[in-house]
Amino acid sequence: MIRIELSAAAVARTRFAVSPLYQAMHLLFTLGRQPRAVPYEWRLRARDVIVGRRLGLLAALAISADGYTPDFLTPEPAAYRSAVEDELHLVATAPVERVRAEMGLVLSGLADLGIPARRPRALVLDALDRGEDGFAERLAGELGAFWSGVLGPHWAGLSARLEHDIARRGELTAGLGLGGMVAGLHPEVGWHDGTLSVRRPGRPDRQPGLRITGPGVIFVPGAFPPGLMLSFDPAAGRRTPVVVYPALGLAREAGERLGGSRSSILAELTRARTTADVASRVGLSPSTVSYHLQALHRGGLVRRTRRSREVYYEAVGDPAGRLR
Repeated sequence: MIRIELSAAAVARTRFAVSPLYQAMHLLFTLGRQPRAVPYEWRLRARDVIVGRRLGLLAALAISADGYTPDFLTPEPAAYRSAVEDELHLVATAPVERVRAEMGLVLSGLADLGIPARRPRALVLDALDRGEDGFAERLAGELGAFWSGVLGPHWAGLSARLEHDIARRGELTAGLGLGGMVAGLHPEVGWHDGTLSVRRPGRPDRQPGLRITGPGVIFVPGAFPPGLMLSFDPAAGRRTPVVVYPALGLAREAGERLGGSRSSILAELTRARTTADVASRVGLSPSTVSYHLQALHRGGLVRRTRRSREVYYEAVGDPAGRLR
């Protein structure tokens, strides 16, 4: 659990943004953790571009079932709409000290959040040995290639729908207040007494967690549900935290490919839940939810565990199949 304490001034600086680079990283993030939640055509595009353009360094750092992904790859959006070239420039020119500190977290993990240390592939360590400045420049180049090959051709339509989501969030804020709007972003996001809380999906509360003071928060709608992504610079804590949440319209659109009910159920399983819990969240009868959960379990999309008399279901993030 990460708790972001916000003063009144910080709340006043809270805003939304549409970021092309965050969409690229959100896609890579979701491919690592819940690959089958990404529509097949997007998985295929990503795989073809990563393999065809030899983007191994980017894939090794950004596609992971667990572990920390360095936050210098997702610079703070400077404006409501940012140009991808400007964002890539920020990645390429990331301060050496920041790159070094964040790659140290990749290697050591984050004990407060239960994030394990990672063992990077040799190509990551070799690239890092050549210097942090060149390391950041190479990653910016690979991110640019991924963007232009996968998302760039579709950006006009994607960005329009992301902006539609932001307009809808504005309406919800007008009717429910900021706290009510935030509570509807994702089941793992909450708001209480001036503190924004973000739970790592699927993680129990027994980890100590982190408490940081934010200068504000930037909310970015994500095109690839159901992933929730947080970028907050744990090494120094000087930047504005960015929360990427699933956009409403795009979540429904992606769900139609899997089947609306089953996609909605799968989206609720970022943490272990019972059949009754899922049924109450998606508005279906327990018997209907049970039927769909059995099909998802047979298909390898969810795992099933028993705790005392209760059976819990949780979405599976298969590292070996993340680009299949």
